[in-house]
Amino acid sequence: MSDPDELFVLRNNFWLGNYQKAIAEGSSLGRLSEALKIESKEFVYRSYIALGQFNIVIDEVSDSPSTPSSLQAVKLLARYLSQPQDKEIILMTLNEWLSGQQTGNPSTLQLIAALIYMHEDNTKEALRCIHLGATMEQLALSTQIYLKMNRLELASKTVKMMQQADEDATLTQLALAWIHMASGGAKLQEAAYIFDELAGKFEPTSMLLNGQAVANIHLGKFEEAERLLVEALSKGQNDPNT
Repeated sequence: MSDPDELFVLRNNFWLGNYQKAIAEGSSLGRLSEALKIESKEFVYRSYIALGQFNIVIDEVSDSPSTPSSLQAVKLLARYLSQPQDKEIILMTLNEWLSGQQTGNPSTLQLIAALIYMHEDNTKEALRCIHLGATMEQLALSTQIYLKMNRLELASKTVKMMQQADEDATLTQLALAWIHMASGGAKLQEAAYIFDELAGKFEPTSMLLNGQAVANIHLGKFEEAERLLVEALSKGQNDPNT
């Protein structure tokens, strides 16, 4: 019997867009191994970034060489999103880290690099950072990149890899919903079902409600889409996607 995943709730809240709960969960976790402590901080700081609270990350993550590279990578993302005047320096730093021998967990650096390149609309470089990655987050992001490149067949292939690893995982279900959305037609209803099931199993976040709404718009169910968007607005009035 495998050990319980002590960060399951934290990761899940982050992936579903429930960032405040992710921060609260990360703050409440007690005894963790050193590796899990670092990973917990990664998700908490990424949640602050998702909420636009960049300065918390920039102020709290030290530039000391003893700071784990994964946390430094998260800080670099915060700087990239909040300090556009320093973009060139930040991209140079990122390239140096990617080409160097960074200590710690390289998968986080690869993921953050891909996210930054996605913001740069450089899908080729983003994919290069994570195409050999084996974590579920890297596979999920690869799926998004392939869909952005209109390569549905490659996105579907990636999702099949995720299903083989863990068919019921939240990221697998989200990625499958994205595939159904891109496929259109009858698959749109299946996408709506997935978003609805995740909302029922966990909590109806703005991300899940928006997904349902978009599927319903494509299905011509505009009243239902509007109802979902009004509910999404009640979760966060300033959500740009809503």
